[in-house]
Amino acid sequence: MSIYQETNDFLVECFHELEAPIPPPIPTQLGSHVALRYNIHCLEIAIIQKLARYVSGLNASLLLLEAGYTQELGALFRTLDEFHEDIGFLALPIVGDIDITDTHIKYLEHFFQEEFDNPDNAIFSTQKRETIPRKKIRAIIASSGKSGLNPHDSQELSRTISQAYSGYVHGASCHICEMVGGDPLKYHLSGMPGTYRQSEFVYNYWDYAYRGLITTALAAKVLGDGDVVDKAYKYIDHFESVTGDTGGGDAEKLMKRIKRKKPNKSETIKSSV
Repeated sequence: MSIYQETNDFLVECFHELEAPIPPPIPTQLGSHVALRYNIHCLEIAIIQKLARYVSGLNASLLLLEAGYTQELGALFRTLDEFHEDIGFLALPIVGDIDITDTHIKYLEHFFQEEFDNPDNAIFSTQKRETIPRKKIRAIIASSGKSGLNPHDSQELSRTISQAYSGYVHGASCHICEMVGGDPLKYHLSGMPGTYRQSEFVYNYWDYAYRGLITTALAAKVLGDGDVVDKAYKYIDHFESVTGDTGGGDAEKLMKRIKRKKPNKSETIKSSV
């Protein structure tokens, strides 16, 4: 897994290059306390913050992976799915040849909103943090034509990827059963190192490391840093060479392959009896 650590180190290096020219958050009075906050609420700031969470989350994911904590890793992967999607969505008005939408404006408003309107007493706060429905974000990404798929298939693919790890977040029984193993069978509460569960997630981690590279390149385009863009794409070639895998391919053909594997109604009934 040394290539994963090398990749994470590379992403951290790129991130610090990207954040350097951006004005940092400033001390801001919130009730009787002072906290760091941005006084500029724009797409670029939101993107750099989401990228910070992605890179940090990828580092945390590797620690969980090495220790075999696959349940917790699945929950963390679910957050990375959204951060990746959010960055793509936020980048569209800058590098995607679309006008900024009402959804983007509302997203920024909710994103920069304080958690409590009464900072000194959360119990007496009255506001609620609204969230933009994920399907709206996916619809805008799909309609932009940047996914390589038709709008319907693009949204379905995003929904499926998201759903794959939702059970780890919500604690679905089918996912919790993955903690059981050994002879006699018992729950493993200190991770599952050395088991096939760990091997599965080693394989899955590739996707998130690769998406981290793509997302960093996209953020660099948004921020106008051509050097980081070039570095990122050069490193992607290195990553593919070392891992022997590639993220390239025709998304349309991939989706058609997935559809061909979908069982018809009679097959579904037979498999359930």
